[in-house]
Amino acid sequence: MKKSFLLALILLLCMPLLFSEQVSARKAMLYSALVPGLGELSLEDHTRGALFIGAEILILASYFRINKEIDWKTNSYQQYANRYAGVTINSGDDYYRLINDYISSEQYNSEIEMFYRNRYIVYEYNPDLYYYYLDRYMISEEEAWNWESRNTWLRYREIRREKQSLEILANFALGAAFVNRLISIIDTALLARRINRESSLLSNIRLEPDIKRKGCILSYEIEF
Repeated sequence: MKKSFLLALILLLCMPLLFSEQVSARKAMLYSALVPGLGELSLEDHTRGALFIGAEILILASYFRINKEIDWKTNSYQQYANRYAGVTINSGDDYYRLINDYISSEQYNSEIEMFYRNRYIVYEYNPDLYYYYLDRYMISEEEAWNWESRNTWLRYREIRREKQSLEILANFALGAAFVNRLISIIDTALLARRINRESSLLSNIRLEPDIKRKGCILSYEIEF
């Protein structure tokens, strides 16, 4: 009688473990793909979830801050070019690259004219192509620029380099956001696996009647 009572008590205490549900690793991983740390939170690991979410907030804040800096630098070099080289604001990226590489439109036109003269007059002698490319690539008087001094030109190039460095940092921030998600997904998968393994520790317990001994046999199966 005492043995039966003790067995019943053990079974009652172990019942929650015997019928514990397995967590969905896929669902938790999907949560982490959307927001790093959300998968960990869904598995009730609040510390790790908070770490991943904190990292994501920091990365996104840095990314948006860097983009504001990029906008400021873009506006800065456009205003600078307008003031010191007579360039119309919002002239286009290709145009701003040209004034970055040449101190004046006259220098640029001179190199273009020399290049196509050597190719289509001296070597191939094809005047039609020569005039075609001149008409296509030469800078007109309306688009002409001329930096006030070499120093102002160099300063413009420095601002452009600063903007390009910020763009690289923005790309790094995006890469960090991707890596944060990837690590969170892997961490969530491992966490779900551990939880499921722990919740199934008693899933292999078997309780069978023993008629001969007028009792029950309690067994546990472990697979290796």
